[in-house]
Amino acid sequence: MSNASHLRGDSPRAYLTLPWGQVHYRAAGDPAAPPLVLLHQSPLSSATYEPALAELAGHGVHAIAVDTPGFGLSDAAPAQWTIPEYARAIWQIIDALGLGRVHLLGQHTGAIIAAEAALQQRDRVTGLIFQGIPLYSPAERAEKKAGYAPGYTVTADGAHLTVIWDRIRWLYPTISGESASRQVAEYLSVGPDYAVAYRAVFDHELDVPALAGIPTLLLHGDQDVLNRMNDVVTAAFPDAPLVTIPGGTDFVAEEQPQAFAKEAAAHVLAHAPRGQAPFTPVYTARVAVTGGRGGTANSLTGDFTATLVRPTDRTAAGTDPEELFAAGYAACFDSALAVVARRERISTGPVEVTAAVTLGTAPGGTYRIEAALRIQAPDCPQQDLERLVRQADLVCPYSNAIRGNTKVTIEVIGGG
Repeated sequence: MSNASHLRGDSPRAYLTLPWGQVHYRAAGDPAAPPLVLLHQSPLSSATYEPALAELAGHGVHAIAVDTPGFGLSDAAPAQWTIPEYARAIWQIIDALGLGRVHLLGQHTGAIIAAEAALQQRDRVTGLIFQGIPLYSPAERAEKKAGYAPGYTVTADGAHLTVIWDRIRWLYPTISGESASRQVAEYLSVGPDYAVAYRAVFDHELDVPALAGIPTLLLHGDQDVLNRMNDVVTAAFPDAPLVTIPGGTDFVAEEQPQAFAKEAAAHVLAHAPRGQAPFTPVYTARVAVTGGRGGTANSLTGDFTATLVRPTDRTAAGTDPEELFAAGYAACFDSALAVVARRERISTGPVEVTAAVTLGTAPGGTYRIEAALRIQAPDCPQQDLERLVRQADLVCPYSNAIRGNTKVTIEVIGGG
């Protein structure tokens, strides 16, 4: 069976019964692993993600792809829902699945629903992945609402099938015939008025600034129809990495499931609560310190002894904990960068990683640190180096240890 033609697929499938009707979903992976709930674009279904589910599971993610109410094999809502109503329904689905905190991935319509769901129950969202999020201006929303998806009329001669086919081919001219054929079936399953979720999007104004602070990844194919909105979206989410998969259309999850799952899983695992992320011990270092910041440090697992000095006494011989942390962070990040470069088969040339760790005070008489990394690789093209650094930041255990607790800025200096 082609990986683009599965309304069924190989993933386990099931139904939930909720107040408005039944909800269909498919899932893969260990239920104890960090959960990722995937929300498709309309008027399609969870079949969009079928080829990627096993790949996500292979990376240690519990992936659950849901048919939004009214789409795929899920029963329709009793009336025209708003985006907040779709979002509340998603939380009812998540609760029925017995999930607590989750990562949400949404594409197009699904991205708007995922974002609104995050605003409704922010404390339960470990992160967001937007596979193309339509941040339309008010004028664009009004224009699209007036005529974007006019529907079709069922005719005895089947002419409406040509209407659907022509629409799909107009939207996605390069996708496979099998993928387009599956989408015809998905359109038919919704019925002539397939714009019900579109109308909800066009009527909704997303509070983007309120999403600040939620770890977010922008991930889609570079031929996705919403790739044109990159400037708008990256301006709206300045802290969110943008990863575009070369050659990928709106259906990159079925076209390139390994590349898609690799990027999505890395984001999920990097931001999973510590109790959820799988952990296999590799090495334990033990160092005994006496005398605090003005004392000595002696390794119990290696040949290391250091005289410690206070930051206010830098005339004395010795080092301080911030220097030790900076050395460890820089060394770790350099190694993580080398690992991902080997995976990507990219030669970086000489690399220098500099870490600056700043100790400061915080309200309430407490102390905290902030960190800055500077990665230089003059022989590596800037674009390649930026991509490698993003991946290294997800691999490096120092980055993962302090993520969400410590402000880290990263400067990347490549060549070309």
